[in-house]
Amino acid sequence: MPLPDRLRSLLAGLVAFDTQNPSGDERAMVQSLATQLGALGAARVEAFAAGAHHGVFAVFGSAPSLLLNAHVDTVPANAGFTSRPHDLVLHAGRLHGLGAADTKGAIACILAALETCRSVGRSVRDVAILFSGDEESGGRVMREFLGSERADGLTHAIVCEPTDCRVGVRHRGIAAVRAIARSPGGHSSRADDLAAPVVTTARAAVALHAWGQRYRRQGPAGYEGLCVNVAAIDGGVAFNVVPTHAALTVSFRPWPGADVAALLDEAKTVACAAAAPDALEWEVSFANPPLATRDVAGFSRWLPSLGRGAVDLQFWTEAALLSAVGIDAVVYGPGGIAQAHAPDEYVELAQLIEAHDTFVQILG
Repeated sequence: MPLPDRLRSLLAGLVAFDTQNPSGDERAMVQSLATQLGALGAARVEAFAAGAHHGVFAVFGSAPSLLLNAHVDTVPANAGFTSRPHDLVLHAGRLHGLGAADTKGAIACILAALETCRSVGRSVRDVAILFSGDEESGGRVMREFLGSERADGLTHAIVCEPTDCRVGVRHRGIAAVRAIARSPGGHSSRADDLAAPVVTTARAAVALHAWGQRYRRQGPAGYEGLCVNVAAIDGGVAFNVVPTHAALTVSFRPWPGADVAALLDEAKTVACAAAAPDALEWEVSFANPPLATRDVAGFSRWLPSLGRGAVDLQFWTEAALLSAVGIDAVVYGPGGIAQAHAPDEYVELAQLIEAHDTFVQILG
């Protein structure tokens, strides 16, 4: 079968799986991928679960140091699809379907590259492959993987996200916090004598906003500032009731190379000082690190598109989790981020072919 037709066939099969996060079923797709990877010559294939989410890990060769990773889950289908989201539609050189760009197109390319190597008698080098779920939400599968022996011996990783077949080497992290103030609560006629949790969290919100503004000119070029976002203050039930609690939600996006833990501690100090004399409970919802590839040139042996120069990314990826545990990582894949999460999501067939050829070089 000609390569374009094979890529289309593989991608159609992948898009047909409903892996919307959280409503879909990652397990069925992961089991199918495990079968395919075994048939393509993997020395070891392991499907595994991380809570309600799923992944499959495959080893080619004996002692892989390079990992190829792509995620199987998608966001929920955006409103505005002009065809059924789980049907792959070819139009004007573009393949439309939910996850086509983010990142089932990359999975199709990796599978097709393994088939190509097998068909021409090329042995697949020492490479590990991880197809992981829950990337679009909590990253539970990747965290489970990195905490297991499966990651032992890995030194480099190529994480597939839609980069238009360019190589991404930097992006921001993201941290989010809930700050909670409490009160005995009661009738509003007693408001002068009771703690006011909405006011307490409001003082903290104003202080954190000002804290973020102080960082507006700090950080590397292209990533100045922390993007502090005061997202919500929740609390209160009626105009004549002093609420028992209020919760402030704040996020920020640290630049590549930033110390996320230190910034979280600084933000807590600022918020608690503003809330005083009232107490403030501080709950970190998540703290995802930024990415800064340590040895960009070292990936040139695998990724010829580095000859066009590396690119900075404006979205977060799980490459940062790999990098944080010492596995140097870059981001690469077919499709554009403008199409990801959008109605009639698509990937260019020409980019699938380019990515296939790159993965053949990596694998063989």
